[in-house]
Amino acid sequence: MRLQTNHQLTLPWVVSKPHTDIDETDLWKDLNQVIKHFPNENQELLPGLKWGVCYQLYTPAFWKLQYLLNSFSVEKNAHRISANITEEIVLCILGGYGIPSEMGIIAFERFKNENLIRKDISLERVSSALSRPFQISKNKYVKYRFANQKAKYIHNFLNRNDLENIPEHDDLSLRKWLMTLKGIGPKTASWITRNWLRSERVAILDIHILRAGMITGFFSRKINIVTEYYDLETQYLNFCHFLEVRPSDMDAIIWSYMKKNNKLALNILSSIT
Repeated sequence: MRLQTNHQLTLPWVVSKPHTDIDETDLWKDLNQVIKHFPNENQELLPGLKWGVCYQLYTPAFWKLQYLLNSFSVEKNAHRISANITEEIVLCILGGYGIPSEMGIIAFERFKNENLIRKDISLERVSSALSRPFQISKNKYVKYRFANQKAKYIHNFLNRNDLENIPEHDDLSLRKWLMTLKGIGPKTASWITRNWLRSERVAILDIHILRAGMITGFFSRKINIVTEYYDLETQYLNFCHFLEVRPSDMDAIIWSYMKKNNKLALNILSSIT
């Protein structure tokens, strides 16, 4: 699989030496070559939002550097998790609101192993699959949250009469169709759309992206995701446009970083709000 070459700058060691030891001296030289082309820290990326410096957490320059330090496949299926659109929808429902991503994947594997992702599956079988505890380590079992509710959402989806006509080749049409499913709102619909079509016209505004936006400054500190989703989506896409990054890939980078550093982000937010 080919790796994306960012049209702005790409660090050669990211692409050419992914499985070899990297000499720290060469790495620093390459890094300096990238950084010296960044705009001045006081230059505005957006009105009221300065670039900042790349070694200060959560500045636009910091996110730009994180983007350049990561390589992505140029293929349209770069963010797909499943083999087909039906599976992708089920997986994202399982990993939606209030469910850790790891738990969603474990539940999805059970669905696959028990051949539950198919039309005419009974609600009882779907409910049973989610109600039974999941083993996550040798001596640890956990329960899936909202099992009954999610079971109904998945059952309703799998038993729709229009599954053969999912508009899976156009991003905005796909998101609009997904929004007709019970249990799917703008965030999950955008998540599926981004994953399946690598859409650059939608944004997955989960808690990690929202926190990053508030800390960085492309979101205000008082937002209502329920009533302002599409306005916030436009703000995120605008941020990516002026940063000259793919929204789909930038989302993955921000999400991963914020998830790993969740406590730090919460501490920063508590100090500035």
